[in-house]
Amino acid sequence: MRIKPVILAASALFFYSNFALAEVLISSPAATGGDAVAISSSNVSSPYDLIRGTIPPSTAGEQKVPWFSEKLEYEVKWGIFSMGTAYIEVKEVVNFNGQPAYHIVSEAKTNGFADNFYKVRDKNESWVGVKDLRSLGYYKQLREGEFYRDEWVVYDYEKNSFLAKQTNKDGSFHYSSGTVSGPVQDILSSVYSIRPKKLEVGDEVVMDVNTRSNWPLVVKVTRRKMIKVPAGHFRTVIVEPAMRKEGIFIQKGTSMKVYLTNDKRHIPVLIQVDISFGTISIYLTEIHR
Repeated sequence: MRIKPVILAASALFFYSNFALAEVLISSPAATGGDAVAISSSNVSSPYDLIRGTIPPSTAGEQKVPWFSEKLEYEVKWGIFSMGTAYIEVKEVVNFNGQPAYHIVSEAKTNGFADNFYKVRDKNESWVGVKDLRSLGYYKQLREGEFYRDEWVVYDYEKNSFLAKQTNKDGSFHYSSGTVSGPVQDILSSVYSIRPKKLEVGDEVVMDVNTRSNWPLVVKVTRRKMIKVPAGHFRTVIVEPAMRKEGIFIQKGTSMKVYLTNDKRHIPVLIQVDISFGTISIYLTEIHR
């Protein structure tokens, strides 16, 4: 049984290619500006190698978005049983290889009860360009029972390319590379790219997603509803992502509903995931600004 109590409406997907020893070279999107460096498997062991400190938001030239800065906390339930907690946070603006980027972090863990049969300790990170809200890269660390996955992707939009790395539980790893047709989102950033949009019932929002493969994420706006969660009462608009791959909290083909506040902030207050043995519900418990 794979219960993934992370937060928000999407998933992080990956395909595998073997470039274990060969160097994969991708030029930086801003290779001639600032402190950007060329990205290759010989000098980038993780996205953190590309971070050059934080940037005061007032000087970053960011788009005005409703989700900076904030931290959202959640309780994860399977039916009436509390399974764990999760949070998602837009922490700061960083210099990501010469470009200002929002740093988004989500973490999830099961509680003592769930640890007895399926222990989860997951972490996902994304870096989103403040000027155009496209993903610059993401990092995914999954620890679920005996399942282990540690992988990341960074994007080069000037070359329409990406560089990726997967590390196995035994410490072995391999790099891979591929192409993108233009600006893309990763799964975590796609949640935030939809929040500033105007969402009307009947709309469909389509975005290009890359997680070592390219695919369209289609989000349908289905209806409005007043709901109550531990954080309070909220008027919501319900969206349903059509998932094609396995992800940070649902499996490929699993049905999901996300309840966003019906205002400019579009805060995810409830996520419901239908699985073969019931429903996983993720309830907002606290909002920090």
